[in-house]
Amino acid sequence: MQKFKYFAPSDVDQALEILSTVKGHKKILAGGTDLVIAIREGKINPEAIIDLKNTQGLNYIKQENGCIIIGAMTTFTDILESELVRNNARVLYESCCSMGSPQIRNWATIGGNIINASPATDSVPALMVLDAKVRFKSDLGIRESKVQDILKGINKTDLSEKEILTEISFKIPSENTKTGFRKLGRRASLSIARISIACSLEFEKNTTKCLNAKIALGAVAKNPIRATSAEEILIGKDISQKLIDDCVEMISEIAIKNIGNRPSLPFKQQSIKGISRELLNRLCDESQFN
Repeated sequence: MQKFKYFAPSDVDQALEILSTVKGHKKILAGGTDLVIAIREGKINPEAIIDLKNTQGLNYIKQENGCIIIGAMTTFTDILESELVRNNARVLYESCCSMGSPQIRNWATIGGNIINASPATDSVPALMVLDAKVRFKSDLGIRESKVQDILKGINKTDLSEKEILTEISFKIPSENTKTGFRKLGRRASLSIARISIACSLEFEKNTTKCLNAKIALGAVAKNPIRATSAEEILIGKDISQKLIDDCVEMISEIAIKNIGNRPSLPFKQQSIKGISRELLNRLCDESQFN
């Protein structure tokens, strides 16, 4: 491991000053569950590390104006222990449950998970169906964007070297909206997802009609993706088992198209059908109109 300069700013402004003044290749350290391994293996060789672990004002979960706002340095354990998230954003809660071991969840942060931009990230599909936004801060000001819009490939985002991800926010789903997350890995919750799905279904009150649907898939492309053509099958229609089956087939087609001719294709082609059907049926059961 090569030597590098180490900084531990006490607040965001100090961190931004370091980013602006320190020369050379810099990396921001959040939980460190991915970055530290990459440095040890020689995959990246930063000249400076800015450790945000003790930076004030980046670890919180709060409700404002009908939205849930989460600081970028909030750990997955913090999210799992939040009644606000558990009661209002089940899809995010379930994705965090499936994220690594308890030890990893104690250290890994939601901001780091987003910026790592892994194809198999657990939190991003959930955030995508919540229409979550991310906020960046730099010496030039504040920038906001939807989560999916910052992803630019495997381990790549549009984050500039002078920006820090400060928070993630999303509107609390309506009382007639059901959300959930499912993934399939090699060793249940301790494994990296081989394939995952997040879903949000909004029903018209006291009917089976689906007013809105959002579906996101993980581990089928370079980054998690929205399955918009599958969503369109459900939107505006009364949900039936036939409609769910049609949606599942479309999800499988989307997965196949994005996976391409890889060895994992036969496994994922069938497994995505299984977890998609299970999740969609569960959300419809929970709506009490199945």
